[in-house]
Amino acid sequence: MVVGGPYNSGVLAGGSHFEYQPASSETVERVRKLRTLAERHGVGVKAAALQFSLAHPVAAAAIPGATRPGRIAEDAAAVDETVPAAFWQELRALGLVSTAAPLPGGA
Repeated sequence: MVVGGPYNSGVLAGGSHFEYQPASSETVERVRKLRTLAERHGVGVKAAALQFSLAHPVAAAAIPGATRPGRIAEDAAAVDETVPAAFWQELRALGLVSTAAPLPGGA
């Protein structure tokens, strides 16, 4: 499986769209909670989004959709960023991801 749109049309990368339309207030609030959690753990949201997308056992690649050449280096660094297991565990505990979703590193 190749994951397309790991940043959910931009909302997870700082944009205002989710699934190719303006993000709802509920989605914006969920992203705010995710950003707060990521900040507390010293994690980049792009790193969390890419690594989460690739955690499923059948995921072979992700297509972040870089808008300019510099974004490619950012995305490559995000894949290699260290994300602590505590971040993934708290993400799940807060209900920001499904309890059935595979998490990176088996967290």
